[in-house]
Amino acid sequence: MNRLVMMMSIALSLLVGCKDEVQCERTRMDLNKAWSELRSAATRRLQEGTDVPTWTEIEKKTELLESSFMTPQVTWTSAAQAGQVIAAKLPALESTGDARLVGFRTSAESALKRQTAFEKECR
Repeated sequence: MNRLVMMMSIALSLLVGCKDEVQCERTRMDLNKAWSELRSAATRRLQEGTDVPTWTEIEKKTELLESSFMTPQVTWTSAAQAGQVIAAKLPALESTGDARLVGFRTSAESALKRQTAFEKECR
């Protein structure tokens, strides 16, 4: 009987995995908030009228990333694709003397790293 219980718990742990569901949910919600804040910042930059095509694309992709992490059913493929577009746009952003732009780049790079770690841990 003990052997059967042990085998069933091993099988169950393989099905469920060793992931910390509470931590995964907390991280998902933090990512949703980070992308929401970055989307708001991109919207403000877009409204300023500088480099409109770039900020339009960044705003759209941060909005997609925000919605990707809005519910527990993360849309991984969309998030990965949008993250790649954001990562490609960041180096091209001109940051000379603009502390807000440096802050945006730093926050976006941090969110992308957290997103990658989250996917490895919780997907």
